[in-house]
Amino acid sequence: MSAVNELERRLDADRPHAGPDERTETFHEVKPDRPPSVRPTGGPRAAKTKTRPRDPWSPVPRPTRTEWRRALTPMILQLLGVLLLALAALAGWRAATWDWTPADTVMRGVDATRPVRVLRVLDPDDPETPVRVVHAGRRYAIWWLDADAMVRTGMLLTRPGLVSVATSDSTAVLPEGGGA
Repeated sequence: MSAVNELERRLDADRPHAGPDERTETFHEVKPDRPPSVRPTGGPRAAKTKTRPRDPWSPVPRPTRTEWRRALTPMILQLLGVLLLALAALAGWRAATWDWTPADTVMRGVDATRPVRVLRVLDPDDPETPVRVVHAGRRYAIWWLDADAMVRTGMLLTRPGLVSVATSDSTAVLPEGGGA
């Protein structure tokens, strides 16, 4: 006889067989731990959740607003510092290279100091586009209306803080009163 047959024979002898009218157990039937006369106490029990073994690579939960704020504050402050530094550098560079004046300001200055009415300031390299900014040290074409209501053309010569208007025959348009 084999060892398995011997084991089955011992299990058979230890357990009495049920008769034909007796109820047999099933694998799905669960016997209560207490007799039916004792009622359970307390409210309904929460369903037990299945627990799995912990995964070493579990997902990270979403950060809260406070966690975002704490994490991003140093980076935002660094960005603001870089932006302020860049703006300060730009302002310093612009102040150091301030060699331009708005064209409207130059036109108003020529109108106020000469007996003319400036109509337009043009770049000689691109006469189709009106000039918005006049740079020091450059020449511009200028159209003006003189006292005789004639449209004249000339050159606007610029230096830092100063402008001069010259005609094609090399005469300067003088301020009112002959410059005296």
